[in-house]
Amino acid sequence: MKQAFVSAIIAIWVSSVIRVCAGERDPFGKSIQIDPFSFAYYKDRSADSIASEIEANGFKAVRLIIHCVPGSYQTIAELVNAFHQRGIAVWYETFGNGAYNLSCFPPGWEEWRMKLKGKDPNQVAPGFVYLCINNPAYREWKKQQVTSILRNVRFDGIEIMEAFFPAVNGPSNENYGCLCENCVEAFLRMYPEEKAPPDFNDDSSPYYYVRNKRLYQKWINFRCASVASFQDFIINSAGGVRDTCPGIKVGAWGIADNVPDPVNTLREWQGSDGYLIVKTVRPDVYVLQTDWPDWSNPSLAPNYPLLYKPYVEAIRKVSGVPIILQTDLGSKQNCRRGLSWLNECEAAAKKAGMAGVTGYEYHLNVDIYKAEPRPASATCEDKTVRIIFNKRLDEKSATDIRNYSISSGSIHSAKLDGNIVELKVSDKPREVIIKDLSDDPTRRYFRDFPRVTMSSPQAIQVK
Repeated sequence: MKQAFVSAIIAIWVSSVIRVCAGERDPFGKSIQIDPFSFAYYKDRSADSIASEIEANGFKAVRLIIHCVPGSYQTIAELVNAFHQRGIAVWYETFGNGAYNLSCFPPGWEEWRMKLKGKDPNQVAPGFVYLCINNPAYREWKKQQVTSILRNVRFDGIEIMEAFFPAVNGPSNENYGCLCENCVEAFLRMYPEEKAPPDFNDDSSPYYYVRNKRLYQKWINFRCASVASFQDFIINSAGGVRDTCPGIKVGAWGIADNVPDPVNTLREWQGSDGYLIVKTVRPDVYVLQTDWPDWSNPSLAPNYPLLYKPYVEAIRKVSGVPIILQTDLGSKQNCRRGLSWLNECEAAAKKAGMAGVTGYEYHLNVDIYKAEPRPASATCEDKTVRIIFNKRLDEKSATDIRNYSISSGSIHSAKLDGNIVELKVSDKPREVIIKDLSDDPTRRYFRDFPRVTMSSPQAIQVK
């Protein structure tokens, strides 16, 4: 008995050592969303440069948004591997209810578009096309797209973003949908006793949604079932994510607004029912997206997650699944928030019963516009000092060797890779003193702030 106990203790110890040495990743650690194949901030730099900057800012996981495969799976794999080398977990995220990039879509995809109450689905959001989550061909294609990427790239998790219907304020919004034939047919299959779905335009119709409340309630339930079913189909059906990639972590998404009777209101407006989604999909994490009326508020306080407690309580009726709040860091110029704001937001989210937060999108945060460049770490190997900074640098200032001084030896040259400076030196120094480096304002999304230059010299120890 004693020998068996000792053997068990040794096995546990060895297992823990292996995990530590392997740099075990935490998919549920502090995370941020990145969209590296869409924005200039991530271009013309190495995968390791991107990963090192995310690490330097304290993140343990990234949610990597992929619209279409950028040339080859290898491009994605190189970036994922760079994060993994630094012990950072990587989630694959893709849009569910539409797309910004249609370059990888097959001929005839136009048949997949949503039918909205009063607008062309191409014209609702700039560059975004709404696609019907009840369209069988789209559902099958989306499942194949997702599983193909997962078979070729070693992700830690997968999430289908924004798998809900439009729109805020429900049927009174001209963007309300979807009202296509596929949705009508699916509704009548779910409720065969009905002859037609609600009418949202003709107030004299016996099916008008305001007058026929019984029928409208069925329609609300149908939309909620559709949102849950879409995610369930991609994740749990034959040939889906769990069938193709057993063991991968799965996230399901819902959406939240600070409105009266919030849970029922979001069921009505956008078909988002966290209780039903979690019960149906059985995810490893549930992501609660902040809807645009809240995130586009310039004065949004970082403690706003406390207002979302009703959504948390609804999910807790069916599951103890970790809940992550998704917030926005700067999609609009007057709504930019920094990483310190994100930390405060995370603290409030935890008070509200959530596990943490993630933010869209890393390079949109206000620190990219206002924070000074700061060295995060420095190492030396083969007479090359490698300094990692907190943000992308301006090439002219970063490659000027006059901006560096070392405790011993001399500097021969300086090379820049995004946020990484490599100094060729004669001997390994103990310390580097850095001055006058600037960030690169040409890589920002908005161009309304000047470059930021170090206000005083900064020293960093070399390991």
